[in-house]
Amino acid sequence: MATIVRVTASEEIYQTLRAEILSLRFKPGEEMNLQLLSSQLQVSRSPVRDALMRLSSDNLVDIFPQKGTRVSLINLRQVEEERFLRKSLEESAVKKFIYQAREEHYERMERTISEQAESMKQNDFVSFLEADDLFHSIIFEGIGMTRIWKIIKAQGGNHHRIRLLSFYEKNVLANIIDQHKEMVEALRYKQMDSILRLEDKHLSKLLQETESMFQRYPGYFKQESVQTGLQARIVNL
Repeated sequence: MATIVRVTASEEIYQTLRAEILSLRFKPGEEMNLQLLSSQLQVSRSPVRDALMRLSSDNLVDIFPQKGTRVSLINLRQVEEERFLRKSLEESAVKKFIYQAREEHYERMERTISEQAESMKQNDFVSFLEADDLFHSIIFEGIGMTRIWKIIKAQGGNHHRIRLLSFYEKNVLANIIDQHKEMVEALRYKQMDSILRLEDKHLSKLLQETESMFQRYPGYFKQESVQTGLQARIVNL
């Protein structure tokens, strides 16, 4: 008998609001009014409040007692921590994947690249990012470590949002597609040095793009007078 998975109202609301934040439909710094959300979602305030508490634990919303709740500004220190987590785990995963992958994995990767190309034509950045994530998830699936990918996704909200913002920069989407094609070729022909070089380049590209994004969307970022690991100097405390 198949197992029936029951999704609670709080879980469903959490997933809905998280998706809205990660897609930037809820902008960094935007107010999230408890009463308004309850009305729009046609539920009581309790499951919405529970969902917001979970989003706060994800560093995606800030809750100010007696003042309200807002979508968290993008914290560049947390972006770097999340990027470091993903880069470290994915580079380890790809060292296993290169020897365990089968042709079906490469074919699936190539299909995600085609999906990205179509999304680029439509200027559908959210779909492009979904296909991008699917491309990388195949690496973890191929070595039987999908739980690790889920951890990366769960802990990567700031990194996810800044990746989506980067898609507005010139030539970024086309460059990602080209890098993915090169990665598939290096994996298929067991070129370890090449895939590690490409992984490093691919997962470090935000280092060069962050300065431009901060200049374009200063209100989206938590302002700090520090030199972060992303090499972007944030001024005006």
